[in-house]
Amino acid sequence: MLILSGIPSLATHIAREEQLTRLLRVVHFKPIDLTQQADMDEMVQLTFSYAEKAGLDFEPLATTDFIERLAFTCCDRWGLVIEMLIEAFTSAVVKGETVCSVDHFTRAYATLYGGTAGYSPLTAPNYRDSFDQQVLFDMFERMSEKKGPSGR
Repeated sequence: MLILSGIPSLATHIAREEQLTRLLRVVHFKPIDLTQQADMDEMVQLTFSYAEKAGLDFEPLATTDFIERLAFTCCDRWGLVIEMLIEAFTSAVVKGETVCSVDHFTRAYATLYGGTAGYSPLTAPNYRDSFDQQVLFDMFERMSEKKGPSGR
């Protein structure tokens, strides 16, 4: 199974491949809405599931504030949250750490968005006023294009 997620601009690349296009089933996810308890529950479940799979303790970050910051940083897109989790947890595992910290996520932010690890929606006071989600998404797309199809 091939899953292409989180970047609407992929559709134009896929459309060029007639055979691939015929095999695809396009699914659109609604944006994350943490005012809905189901979405909050799903975010918590997602973070703990990925952390468990990586052998990491997510409990220190399991706060409403962090979950809200994570969703905001990822532009309320499920695919971007998953990419952020993978990047942050990979960084932690490579460093031999067993407990998740904000530092793992700020480094993941810098890698995925090309931003500065020290200044991100994950740590900035008044992050909703300091960051624009459309600008964040544009940064993510630019970084994705630089990395190319391999993702690295």
